Amino acid sequence: MEMRKKTLLLVFPPAAVPTSPPLGIAMLKGYVERQLPDWEIKLLDLNLWLINRILSGLEAGTGNFSEQLYDQVGTSKEQILEAVRVFRGTDNDILQSNPEVYNQSGLAYLGLINIITQILTNDCAEWERSQRLSPLLKDCINQMQSLKPDCVGISMIFSGQLPVGAALGRFMRQQDKLKVIMGGSCLIEGAEHFMRWYPEAADVIVTGDGEEALKLLLLNGCNPKGVSGAVYRRSGLVVKEPPVFQKDIDQYGIPDWSGLDLYAYHSPEPVIPLLLSRGCYWRKCTFCVHYFSAGDTFRVRSNEAVIEVLQHFVARGFRNFAFVDEMIAPRQFARMARAIKEAQLDIDYYAYSKPNNTFTPAILQEMAESGCRFLLWGVESGSQRILDLMGKGTKVEEVAEVMKNTHEAGMANHAFVICGFPTETHEEFADTLKFLNDNRDYIYAVHSGPFGLDVGSPISKDLQKFSIMETWVQGRTPLGEQLAYKCSSGSSMEETWKNYQKALPLFRAFHPHSQMVAYYRDHALLVYKHQGARLNPESRRFPAIADVLPDAVNVQAMEK
Repeated sequence: MEMRKKTLLLVFPPAAVPTSPPLGIAMLKGYVERQLPDWEIKLLDLNLWLINRILSGLEAGTGNFSEQLYDQVGTSKEQILEAVRVFRGTDNDILQSNPEVYNQSGLAYLGLINIITQILTNDCAEWERSQRLSPLLKDCINQMQSLKPDCVGISMIFSGQLPVGAALGRFMRQQDKLKVIMGGSCLIEGAEHFMRWYPEAADVIVTGDGEEALKLLLLNGCNPKGVSGAVYRRSGLVVKEPPVFQKDIDQYGIPDWSGLDLYAYHSPEPVIPLLLSRGCYWRKCTFCVHYFSAGDTFRVRSNEAVIEVLQHFVARGFRNFAFVDEMIAPRQFARMARAIKEAQLDIDYYAYSKPNNTFTPAILQEMAESGCRFLLWGVESGSQRILDLMGKGTKVEEVAEVMKNTHEAGMANHAFVICGFPTETHEEFADTLKFLNDNRDYIYAVHSGPFGLDVGSPISKDLQKFSIMETWVQGRTPLGEQLAYKCSSGSSMEETWKNYQKALPLFRAFHPHSQMVAYYRDHALLVYKHQGARLNPESRRFPAIADVLPDAVNVQAMEK
């Protein structure tokens, strides 16, 4: 008689924006099922499932939120339902040709996610206090139990998922007596804190590469001792096993979303996320902690493996891709673009990188011909002093040249910028605004935010170098402390926030869709895919920099 396979249920909890399927659980399923034939891996995108369940109630008139919640996020039931119709592609013309309605829909959709996050956070706090489950949490648990798992894995990439993931994990451990394994990018740097904050949520948290670690945990009954990057409790203390990083990442194979409907996500066309490398090729930005999850490594899939993955999905009718690597290096990009063209793959994609002069016009042209529709560039600042302090390794004039050449090759530019880096003055932030304004013919959207001091970043380890005189704990979260700081020069944190708020109208002026496509990047791909990389000057209205930062010295002279 054939033995029953054991079942691992991999869960992606709410609440997050479901415009594309979660990548982590699909990568784990693809690898583990190939390695462990006696295990069946089931996927549950609980985020999409719960959002659709709530929306079904709203559409049927059997469910509603309180007026207070609608007021708090500035939306209404009718606006939310219209937003979902737009996002699901019921009327593609809105996404493509009616940016005003699309931007309104984007705001309403964020309101929906914020409402669900707020409700679930309160429900989880009540469960922690009283062990009483809300109807929404009961629904989530019932859905998990219906799949009859022998073990549960919970993957999280956003901090808003943490309370829900912790509540689900605790219930499955205490009530169903199952082993619970957690992981995901948001737990990379805060796993030990999370284990202390929610001591009953998980048996083990996996940091770093999860594929081989998960395989070993399933093989040895979830014993974490000796498992690369495992965080767990031993003798009342939280301990972490040292991580080991596999050099050959081709072995991780093809992500497997079988069991999930990839057409059910809230995007007019499916967009498939893929990870083509592990780590960051630069690893010198002083403000960053993201690349720590891969250690001091940068590991790239071979072109043969990349083409195999792309061909797999193209053969199944999927042609839109998000390459979600930390950054794709210029020469890596050139080789990949050439391989895509040689394989005659008709695809559209976007990716992240750092704008330096190694991106020659020839490389950019080849990228465009291979299907690249837009690039998210780590620009960060228009001040050379600040760029040098950040460790970016870029020159302001070279960044401008790369963006111009990218635009001329037929691709759109999105720019990340940081407001209020330590010691940055009003005038230097005005330099950033001037850079954006000077290059507005080539920039399609701006992703912006005020600087935040991350624990563990190079800055936090050498405060004196960045003129930081004092730090203090501003708040505590499941992932650790949030730090505030005071510099001996430059804008204060309060001034930074005010300058950032003043600059938002400028940041949002770069494209008719820019207010929302800077947030919904999968939708941005579809806009550029169907419209092409073109800007209509008639539709853009830029405020004067002098109006944005009237206190900055010589701004009016700069504009002249």
